[in-house]
Amino acid sequence: MTEMKTYHNNLLAEHQRWLDKQAQEEEEIDKLKDRIAELLEENHPAELERLTGIDDVICKKVVNRLYMEGFNDRKCWEPERVGDIWVIFGKNFSGEWIDENGDYVGFETRNEAMQYIKETFK
Repeated sequence: MTEMKTYHNNLLAEHQRWLDKQAQEEEEIDKLKDRIAELLEENHPAELERLTGIDDVICKKVVNRLYMEGFNDRKCWEPERVGDIWVIFGKNFSGEWIDENGDYVGFETRNEAMQYIKETFK
């Protein structure tokens, strides 16, 4: 029974470390929003890591938050063909959609991109 209790305690500790890491990342994202918003006026999201010295994924997660706060409407986004994929771009601003994981999103068809827009911006 002692081994099981130790295993359970280790699982709880690991879960708590994960929660703490998530909370720390959330705090970091909130602190960066104003700085990133200012930098986006003149720079592409791909340049944020170089300009801030902060991890690229964190910067792009901040961009996602800013997009969701300021452009959370289907009418703000439209799919465009780029090479052999479809990508979602802002209609009235220069910005390619970055999801909540900090990833650019590409689609095989225009319909897939439109469906994503409909599901993401309700």
